[in-house]
Amino acid sequence: MSDRNTTPTETTAFNVATPTSSLLLWLWAPMLLVLSIDPLIRVFAGKPPFQATFASWGGWLILFLVGAALTVAYRRRELRVEPKQLTIAATLYTRRVALSSMRLERARVVNFAENPDFKPGGKSNGFQFPGFRAGHFHMKGGGKAFCLITDNSRVLVIPLRDGNSVLVSPEQPRALLDELRRLADGGAQA
Repeated sequence: MSDRNTTPTETTAFNVATPTSSLLLWLWAPMLLVLSIDPLIRVFAGKPPFQATFASWGGWLILFLVGAALTVAYRRRELRVEPKQLTIAATLYTRRVALSSMRLERARVVNFAENPDFKPGGKSNGFQFPGFRAGHFHMKGGGKAFCLITDNSRVLVIPLRDGNSVLVSPEQPRALLDELRRLADGGAQA
């Protein structure tokens, strides 16, 4: 007898909390500032801002392509719960975390404003804007974390058995935690 709750091929997608739209400003504003320096210097020196050579406009093209690639990567955010693992797709990174490696009894939903101890420290290999983190980070209290944080007020912190953590910002963190616990309990009973 097949029960929907125990189907081995069941995959559930959870929406990631939508970050504020102004986050891309942190990517594009510095690039546009850097790109505008040379033309402004040329204008104040009485020269035309651009010449018909690649050296004059090539930097704009390359930085635009880099910015476009980073924008596409920034928009790649996905949380999927599969029967035996949680898959997190965050910008350039994908992490699959086995349910058996999670310490779900210690998992909790936190707000960084109220619980700053859970906030990641420096990044070791990640993508970061104010209010957005994706990739590998060091935790302030020691250990490492894989993060997909888009909303600092609702972060699901999942400790792992190896001392590291997973931090994600689903739209409904409690629902994601309940689903992980349900699957882990189902696997323990099987």
